[in-house]
Amino acid sequence: MYTDSMNDSSDSNAVKAKSKKTKANSEHAKKPPVAQIKTPQTPPKKFQKPDSPFSRAAESDITSNAYFSVQDLIVGYDDVTIVNGLSLMLQQGEIGCFLGYSGCGKTTALRAIAGLEPSRGGSIYLNNQCLTDKTARHSFAVAPAKRGMGMVFQDYALFGHLSVAKNIAFGLNKWSTADKKARVAEMLNLVELTEHADKRPNELSGGQQQRVALARALAPKPKLLLLDEPFSNLDVVLRESLAMSVRDILKRTNTTAILVTHDQNEAFALADKVGVMDKGKLVQWATPSELYHEPVSPFVAEFVGEGAMIDGIIKEGHVETALGNIYRRMEVCDALGQPQYCEYDYPNGTPIKVLVRPDDIIHDDDSAQTALVVGRVFRGANYLYRLQLDDGQTVLSLVASHHNHEIGSQIGILPLLEHVVVFDEKDINATTWSEYDRSERVEEIK
Repeated sequence: MYTDSMNDSSDSNAVKAKSKKTKANSEHAKKPPVAQIKTPQTPPKKFQKPDSPFSRAAESDITSNAYFSVQDLIVGYDDVTIVNGLSLMLQQGEIGCFLGYSGCGKTTALRAIAGLEPSRGGSIYLNNQCLTDKTARHSFAVAPAKRGMGMVFQDYALFGHLSVAKNIAFGLNKWSTADKKARVAEMLNLVELTEHADKRPNELSGGQQQRVALARALAPKPKLLLLDEPFSNLDVVLRESLAMSVRDILKRTNTTAILVTHDQNEAFALADKVGVMDKGKLVQWATPSELYHEPVSPFVAEFVGEGAMIDGIIKEGHVETALGNIYRRMEVCDALGQPQYCEYDYPNGTPIKVLVRPDDIIHDDDSAQTALVVGRVFRGANYLYRLQLDDGQTVLSLVASHHNHEIGSQIGILPLLEHVVVFDEKDINATTWSEYDRSERVEEIK
């Protein structure tokens, strides 16, 4: 995360939790005066939440019809609960991901799904088969080897004395010789390692070894593929490109999979649904875009992506901030196609925090609204600028690198607050933004 201590540098549908208290969008503005945020033409109205199209019975039926589902899973040891109330769904061919800090319970959750860890409660279903069902009165669990799952481990766990082809064939002992040979050839072609079939794992690069492990896991045609930090042994540049390659392979084979990682770039490059975990709980299960633009809590907002929290106050149903007035845009338009607005669900005078992402602040030399450059990080195609507003608060902005503005200079800004999220001030920690992911080299400019 990019924080106030940063200076110049040479170098960041399923179960879906939404809170109507945290969703706010404003109308797209081209170049309005000063405040840079257009106000609605009609007075805002109270938000009426539409009736759900599904009854509780229907929602339960949808859950049971999912290809893979976990409901209220609890895993622990002695008096310690590691995973608490985990629930999620995936359709066939979807890729899910558990994302979180070390120790949040994501690997334990994966191992419980595989049957390698006993559960204290909850159920797991895969392809209409119950794998785990644990209640106070009933306990049932399918053995790990009979769950129809494949697994790619953190260290690949390849057999060094066997060739690539024999590693891939390892789980096909019950297949006929002809079928086994055809399947190995198919897998070698899928991961583009046909010419390396007779080599040993130690003769391959890290990325090639990872693809061998993937081919071996896919060869028996598993119902679900589990990947436990599969790219952790690779360099940063290779991780994201390989994650996209793995996604392509999984999509071509229509394989349902779950990935465990602490790396957001990996999660976003590979997964269709990402679950952010914290202290054993699944805080939010959503698409990468929804996690970034519609976080349900300050924790998710800080953990996913970069940004800043600025002060705001509720006035007559809208938010007053140093960037201008922000109105809550609804997801529907009127008969003429004009956006509709509604009031925020807070009493007048409520102090709140507004999440502002770097892509919400556009650099515009012609804008009447300006900010002071107090820090910057060079990222090749872009600079990540830290900008100080007139009241002393700071926001971030991604600007094309050919706009090279020195620290201490004033630049024009245009707030385009299309995905604004607000939080009650009392829910924000004393540290306004996390210092997680301070991997970029930062040098103080004197």
